[in-house]
Amino acid sequence: MGFIMTLNFQPEGFLMVELRGVITSMLTPFSEQYSLDDETLAQELEYQLQAGVDGICILGGTGEALSLNPSERLRVVDTTVDVVKGRVPIVVGCFIPIESEIIEFANAIRDRGASAMMLTPPAFYKHNARQFELLLERISSQANIPLVLFNSPSRVGVNLGAENVIRYVNRFPNVVGVKESSGSLKEVIQMGQAFPSRCNLLQGIDDAFLPSLASGATGGIMAFAGPMPTILSDIFSSWQTSDNQTALQKQLSIVPVMKIIGREPMPILVKEAMNVVGRPMGPTRPPLYQASLEDKKALWKEMETLLVG
Repeated sequence: MGFIMTLNFQPEGFLMVELRGVITSMLTPFSEQYSLDDETLAQELEYQLQAGVDGICILGGTGEALSLNPSERLRVVDTTVDVVKGRVPIVVGCFIPIESEIIEFANAIRDRGASAMMLTPPAFYKHNARQFELLLERISSQANIPLVLFNSPSRVGVNLGAENVIRYVNRFPNVVGVKESSGSLKEVIQMGQAFPSRCNLLQGIDDAFLPSLASGATGGIMAFAGPMPTILSDIFSSWQTSDNQTALQKQLSIVPVMKIIGREPMPILVKEAMNVVGRPMGPTRPPLYQASLEDKKALWKEMETLLVG
């Protein structure tokens, strides 16, 4: 894969990490009774590492973090750190709405061995750019961990915009990455041209991975890397070796599947895709419920076409 993990102490005293390539947005497995399944999580983490992914993101957009209680979130972190053993960086999502609990969580996951914490503006409140900057200021001063900013307008109701994100990156040296999921390549280009070398731009929309690499992104945090990590890795490695035809063919091949996955809230149909590839991760935990039979059939059809191809 050519992944390079660079760790060095900065004057501010926190540990920096370079995030590049394919970072899998991990699913959180549950039993049929909706209890956290640590064993399946460990097995899937090892599968991802053997498949050659460049990083692991837990409790992110596909991780059902809001359906976990605080102790369960830390169990996911502990299991992940235990399995990964420093082989790749570990990014941990934090969608907690209370400032003091964000800081407590940040320090807890740092002490457990996480590489970075991923943060969005709090959902429902609809933070504006200034409000989110104030939150970053407080967290940066009290939590000694690298940060990945997650710009996801469809999830939190606010598009931070390239100009604001660039300002955050320049102001806060502990921001080591940005997961950009607005869908705007124009903003990807703006960010890619303006970010300092310590901050990597990561695409969060799977079917925009290759266009983003061409626009300045250095990798992505990808949901479809869960069921099929090698196809995303092939896109990345083909791009790196200037095999543009292969990269484009691989990128276009996942577009029909991603369109179907987008019919339901994340990660309902990503978990169904895991059933197709024979590595089930259990059900989603309520309030996320099963997909419709129609959507399941459509997904299976497209996945089987992709697997044969």
